[in-house]
Amino acid sequence: MLTNRLFRTAAPIALAALALTGCGPDDGGAPAAASKGTFAAPLALKTAADVTETHFPDNQKTQLSVTPVSVVKGDKAAVEKLGVGLLNGKTPYYVTTTYTHKGGEADNGSFNFKLLLHGTDPKRAYTFAPSWGAKFEPCQEASDTDLRLAAGKPVTTCEIYLVPEDVQPAFVGFQGERDAGKPSDETGTAPEVVWKAS
Repeated sequence: MLTNRLFRTAAPIALAALALTGCGPDDGGAPAAASKGTFAAPLALKTAADVTETHFPDNQKTQLSVTPVSVVKGDKAAVEKLGVGLLNGKTPYYVTTTYTHKGGEADNGSFNFKLLLHGTDPKRAYTFAPSWGAKFEPCQEASDTDLRLAAGKPVTTCEIYLVPEDVQPAFVGFQGERDAGKPSDETGTAPEVVWKAS
C-alpha cells in the first residue's frame, strides 16, 4: 500500500537513483560536538552536532541536533526483497541517525533528505532509498508521524543507502541548505557538517 511518504519521496529518489541509510540502536549517550566537523577534521560517529535546516518547499528554518549512530554494510538479498530495483552495481548500507528538534519551525521530515553518505570524494553524495513503508527489521525507517518534529521531540531512524560497489563509505554529512526537492549526486556549494563513517 502506498503511503504519503512514498508520494513525497518517489520523484526525488527516482532522480537521485542513489543510496542507503542506517540502522541499529545506540546503547550509550552521544557526546556533544565541541565544533562542527569538516571533511578535513570530521566528527566521530555518535557525536551530536547542532545544525540549522531549511526545509522545502516553504524555506522555513529548524534548529536540530543530528547524531549519526552507525553505518553498517547491508544484505543485498534482503534489500532486493523490498523491490527497490536499484541494486544493480550497488551495495546497500544501513545508516542510523537520531534527530532532535531544538527550536524554530516544526519539520515534517525534510531533514531526513539532508543526510548524505560520501566516499572519499566530498563532492559526490549518496542519498537514501526509502523502504516504501515496508517493515524491514534490519533497517527500519521511522513512520511519517515519528518524522514530524517539533518542540524538543527526537526520532531515531534507519535508512538504506545504495552505494556503487567500488565505493567505500568514508563520511556522513548533513547539508542543511540542500534543496532536497531537487536531489543530485553532486553536493553543490552549501556547507556540510561531517562525521567519519566508521
